[in-house]
Amino acid sequence: MHLILGGRHMGKRTYADSLYGPALSPCDLASADLALLPAADRVLNLQEGVRRLLLAGTDAGEFFRAHLEDLRTCVLIGSEVGSGVVPMDPIERRWRDETGLLYQLLAREAAIVDRVWCGLPLRLKG
Repeated sequence: MHLILGGRHMGKRTYADSLYGPALSPCDLASADLALLPAADRVLNLQEGVRRLLLAGTDAGEFFRAHLEDLRTCVLIGSEVGSGVVPMDPIERRWRDETGLLYQLLAREAAIVDRVWCGLPLRLKG
């Protein structure tokens, strides 16, 4: 598992493509059927998957823990949501918190963790 995190439009996908080539079976969690996750080689928009699971009443941590073995050979890409002003809306605050907790879980499990900022990767683990 290779976890790539960073801000929006900071070059995360370009970095993943430079390492592994284009995704063969991407799963964009902003819109894809979550049932497609086990077949994916690249998982995009982790933060939006958390939002969708939260709004559906599903615990994101439990969902991803149940799929850890499926994700062991994947590249996972997520955008940073914890910087800046804390949202006033309780659901938005919970989404921010749950996303951070998921990133911690995935970082523990991942063989490689990178942060990409301004197109520059920084290896955090591996």
